[in-house]
Amino acid sequence: MVNWTEHSLSGLNPKTGEVYWRFPWKTGSGMSIATPVLANDHIFVSAFYSGSLLVKLGDDYTSAEKVWQRSGESERKTDALHCVMNTPVIIGEYIYGVDSYGELRCLDFHTGDRIWEDQTAVKRNRWANIHFIQHNDKIWMFNEQGELIISELSPEGFTEISRAKLIDPTKKQLPRGVTWTHPAFANKHVFIRNDNKLICADLSK
Repeated sequence: MVNWTEHSLSGLNPKTGEVYWRFPWKTGSGMSIATPVLANDHIFVSAFYSGSLLVKLGDDYTSAEKVWQRSGESERKTDALHCVMNTPVIIGEYIYGVDSYGELRCLDFHTGDRIWEDQTAVKRNRWANIHFIQHNDKIWMFNEQGELIISELSPEGFTEISRAKLIDPTKKQLPRGVTWTHPAFANKHVFIRNDNKLICADLSK
């Protein structure tokens, strides 16, 4: 069992709670929000103030070693990824995620080096967010402006296939208005909400 807190990334025995391995890492303001991503025998995590960490698991998962850890000078001068709440996706040899001010980035999986950056999937704002949903060879994105985007992500860049405004942002969280709830998909429909209402949209076409 992987445990990601404001103080560390750990691997535990799910039956006993025994700690197999732990990497101490205090994230600023406890912002270890994004879910850890498992890619074969690697685990990737990222935090807004603290950057990114990639670890490799041992054969029986009771050990782990650090592959790389990177962070920038500040929340504006970032390195690799400084995610807020978006959970990145890993496709092949590349990591895709949204940085601290809405910068959609592609990283080299093995080094954390930036391959490209794009600023068209969500408006540039502090904590700007996109939820990623991988479906076959497409990446569905629900951004904080209430837009559902169907896209392709590759080392060559971000390709937008479709974009639809489904719901209006609300201002309970931030004055600019955001929709931060993760969408739910079922039976060719999507369910999304803001602070005022829940809507269902037909995706069958």
